[in-house]
Amino acid sequence: MLLALGCIAMQLLVAAVVATGAAVAATPLSHERLGVNFTGAPPNLAIAAAAGVGLARDQVIAGTDTDAVVQLAAAAHLRLYPMLGLPRSQGAAADASAMAAFVSSFAQRYGRGGTFWSQHPELPYLPVESYEVGNEPDITPTAPADQTSLHYADPASYALVYETARDALHQVDPGAQAVVGGMLDSGAIGLGDAERYLSAIGPMDAVGYHPYLYDVTRMEQDTLALRQWLNANGRGGVPVDINEFGAAGGVTAGSAAWGAQVAQYTQWALCTPSLLVENVQAFWWGAVPLANTSPWFAMVDGALSETPLGTAYLTEVSALTSQGCPAAAPPPSTTTHTAVPTSKRAKPHRHRKQAKKSHRRKRRRPARASHHDRWRHVPPRRSATRGRR
Repeated sequence: MLLALGCIAMQLLVAAVVATGAAVAATPLSHERLGVNFTGAPPNLAIAAAAGVGLARDQVIAGTDTDAVVQLAAAAHLRLYPMLGLPRSQGAAADASAMAAFVSSFAQRYGRGGTFWSQHPELPYLPVESYEVGNEPDITPTAPADQTSLHYADPASYALVYETARDALHQVDPGAQAVVGGMLDSGAIGLGDAERYLSAIGPMDAVGYHPYLYDVTRMEQDTLALRQWLNANGRGGVPVDINEFGAAGGVTAGSAAWGAQVAQYTQWALCTPSLLVENVQAFWWGAVPLANTSPWFAMVDGALSETPLGTAYLTEVSALTSQGCPAAAPPPSTTTHTAVPTSKRAKPHRHRKQAKKSHRRKRRRPARASHHDRWRHVPPRRSATRGRR
């Protein structure tokens, strides 16, 4: 009798644990964990917010009209996630000083308690909280893919700019995040380059990451490898912001196929707690005339109609922010003697190099060309960078 009661009690306990796990898994994700990249002035960003998107990432160069960008995002109920840059580089030391001044003034105007918000009480109060310092700094200065001008052949130069800007930002808002400019992982520019730049940086608040790998399995492998490298190099508590990733028609089977991979990767990244991924922001929203001619897949075309990519991503966003992550699969029965395979990522550096080598063999030419070309098909304020270099 006692044995039977004990078995019943154990079954109830297991059921309670499983139920608790399912309840935790079903907790909706914060809107602040999902975002989109945009360019120009798309008129329908509110559609993204209605689906559950909370962040909007755009390039902001010192000296440009930032009021309009912040107002556009806030009016759509989106918090701006700015990718900050300078109009030109004057060398690392001068750039560090200029970026410190820029990020300080930016935070004072658009951050928590900023003057912009007191002047615009009609807007939702969505102050900037994350400030990305540059973009893809592991790209050499001879072939930049943007106008941030924060590209240096020497990792120590970018480290100086980032650390100086971070210190200045924390003087204005100690709780704000200075995000390391999204590290590119694509083709010949791989995780080894990102790690080399990250190694030069001291304390950091968050690491931006751009897995332009065009295959969900490879994206997951490299994201895991980056997390393992951060953990092994004293950065175990530093979160990762996957603040840009996209694809063009030349490297995937089409918008619908890419949309399915984007949805799968987004769910995996945000629903794997050990990765410490704090947000995912897919590239790009579109909804401007350029969306009809750019080879890069947009979520919304120039006629403001959702593409298959847009439908797939926004559907996933809606599910994650309303229902939460899918419940984890139940553990295998203790009576089943199934061999547990050894993790192939146990030694991330060796496996990463093998994966990258395979990636270069299959994708090298299209990956490099298509990734860098993406900025040639955005408004002139980005593509003009190549003309100056």
